[in-house]
Amino acid sequence: MPELSFNLAWVDEARLAEAIAQANREQRPLYLIVLATKPCYIKLASLVLACDALRLPFLLVDTGQHYDPVLTQAREELGYEHLLAVSFGIRGTLLGRTAQLALAIECLDARLKAGGLRQSAVPLVSGDTATAALFAQFWYLAHGARSVHVEAGLRSYGPDRGAWANLQDLAEQRQLRWQRFYEEPFPEGVCTTLASVVGDLLLAPVERNVEHLLREGYPLPQLRQVGSLSSDAVRLALPRAARSALFSLYPALAQGRWLRVDLHRRENMTAQALQAVLQALGRLAIEGVQVVLVRSNALDGALVQHQLAGLLDDVRLDGVVVQPMWPHYTDVIHFLASGHCLALYTDSGGLQEEATVLGVPCLTCRLSTDRPETVLDAQSNLLLPPLSAAFVHRHLRDVLARPAAEAWPGLQRGRTLYGQAVGQGIAELLKVYEAPAVLAGAQAQYLPRVPE
Repeated sequence: MPELSFNLAWVDEARLAEAIAQANREQRPLYLIVLATKPCYIKLASLVLACDALRLPFLLVDTGQHYDPVLTQAREELGYEHLLAVSFGIRGTLLGRTAQLALAIECLDARLKAGGLRQSAVPLVSGDTATAALFAQFWYLAHGARSVHVEAGLRSYGPDRGAWANLQDLAEQRQLRWQRFYEEPFPEGVCTTLASVVGDLLLAPVERNVEHLLREGYPLPQLRQVGSLSSDAVRLALPRAARSALFSLYPALAQGRWLRVDLHRRENMTAQALQAVLQALGRLAIEGVQVVLVRSNALDGALVQHQLAGLLDDVRLDGVVVQPMWPHYTDVIHFLASGHCLALYTDSGGLQEEATVLGVPCLTCRLSTDRPETVLDAQSNLLLPPLSAAFVHRHLRDVLARPAAEAWPGLQRGRTLYGQAVGQGIAELLKVYEAPAVLAGAQAQYLPRVPE
């Protein structure tokens, strides 16, 4: 069979050569910091900037799978786009991107060898994406070299499924028995586990994440509780958010207080879930609650797939304001911090964290959450799954009508849950980290160059 071919989209040759030379000169690992999806562009900003300030040898690698400017602009907005070194330019479906990822890694590997790198690089992957999991796996298969996993130990928990039908007060969920849901959300629930399997240094945001990893058998010396890079991202964005043009672009948002809704998870892109949420939002708007629905690409695609575009027109007529994705990450932070945000209704893991950091009430449109600390510890979040339109409407109406301190009693104390200067702390760990030796028998070991 002919070999498959793949070419990297672009490479900053000078940055590549400089990073290789520095790693060789200092006999330190060359870190491959991997950007995959929109959350990576936001969360990894402070870490990339800290690695640059500490002069660590690293290459910032962008898979290119997100290429819409609205999804990728945080690289420029948060001040680190100039540090990009490699773009893979992968495209397509989940499986198609995975195949291209393997080929792109092989191309990058060849470039590093040709540049004279004398030891295997160390991938640094973030979060729960398929790219984070598989980049680490593929590098391990090629080199017998382990990775650094940032945001390790995320596991989904929620109340027993039978408990929701009898729940009178949404806040009562905190008193229910919570259990682990191994495959939620799909596929992130499995991807985050896979990313750590071949990791050596596992960097966990909070104590619960460390406990999850210990129960799974990871040795304590591999684990560090470091906080969440979401905390850094919010603080990095806040000064820039003052320049946001959001309220000029959408002046209606500057009047009153709004429930901001955004959905993108696969589990919520079913016809049943979409109908439950959208119909509930329409009823809420008719009753006078100001609702703004921010459309994601996933939502638009699902509405077309299920032939539900007319439902979006219906909720507009009910009074729900429907908007495209806001142009900038700082627009979101500006809105959350402005006082015009009544609460969030979202399925985003990052927004659960950011709302906690900013002290904004959050409702999560899922049966479980991989940030259970926001519900059970910080008490800044509540699960509200899309079981039916009546269920969503009743609980949204009831919880939003109450003082926020009743439903979300930890809004203020939760602000410190995820720490500060997290990127700086991680970079300092990387500065002294000793990567384990690659495993004997690995396919593509790096060998010292023989002098000519």
